[in-house]
Amino acid sequence: MNKLFSQGLLPFIRLIRWPNLIIIIITQYLLRYAIIGRIYDAEGLAPAMSNYLFAILVFTTVLIAAAGYVINDYFDLRTDAVNHPDSQVLGRSIRQRRAIIYHIALNVVALVAGVFLAWKAGSLKLAFIFLMIIILLWLYSVRYKKTVLWGNLAVAFMSAMVVLIVWLFEFYMLRQQPDQFIAIYGNMKMISRYFFVYAIFAFLISLMREIIKDMEDVKGDQLTGCNTLAVVHGIKSAKIIALVTGLFTGMLVVTAVLKLHSAGMILPAVYFAAVVFIPLLFICYRIIPATDKSDFHLISNLLKLLMLAGVLGLQPLAMSL
Repeated sequence: MNKLFSQGLLPFIRLIRWPNLIIIIITQYLLRYAIIGRIYDAEGLAPAMSNYLFAILVFTTVLIAAAGYVINDYFDLRTDAVNHPDSQVLGRSIRQRRAIIYHIALNVVALVAGVFLAWKAGSLKLAFIFLMIIILLWLYSVRYKKTVLWGNLAVAFMSAMVVLIVWLFEFYMLRQQPDQFIAIYGNMKMISRYFFVYAIFAFLISLMREIIKDMEDVKGDQLTGCNTLAVVHGIKSAKIIALVTGLFTGMLVVTAVLKLHSAGMILPAVYFAAVVFIPLLFICYRIIPATDKSDFHLISNLLKLLMLAGVLGLQPLAMSL
């Protein structure tokens, strides 16, 4: 049993980046219960999307993300051998052929679940969102990752979709219940605003982190012909773009803090100022003198924690709604 875990299950869990998948699960459930659930509850309503269907939505999102990590490592085998030799799983603990099987299986199950969800939501067109993301993840691994900014933007877009897809499916489920749709209609603008702000936050933090990761991996990318921002325009230019992205993120957070404060929502205002904005300033400060791989690796991890801190801010936000 221990051998099966250490040689089979454990490498697979590492391959699919389980900490990132946990963050996706936490994000989507907090969005549902802290924003949708809280606002609906104030109107004496429950979410139109049942707990069972929502669990399938989260499951589908996680499967697609896991498949994306697998195919990314498959096409990144040579680069990872230079950039991350100690943590490389594919080609060592897991064969390349098996990785392709994992990739196909995860995506097939996700697509079947996605079609089912789209059917339950009354619009099969929604299934194309899952297909689009699967194709985008493939293109990212094959092509976009090796280009200036396009790969970074693709990852940032998919991070935003993790947020938006929660409200999108709830909205379509809600349309099938006219009485409930009318009852919640007055709050739709507020719900959409919260989701839109969080989607922008996810986009900007992910974009910033991807640029930092390019700087961290610049050596391997140069050797394998990846024309990333850091490779083509240099570390200095990549730092400037990362800092500008950080500036826009800071402006978003400050605007949110001021809006929350003016609305009398003191707890979330203090939280986002202390736990998101101040650490963001510290991260930007650390980017300026960063020079080697370890510096950029630390900043990348700090940005991941900042993303999680932003997500956890949904709880104090919910307490003030």
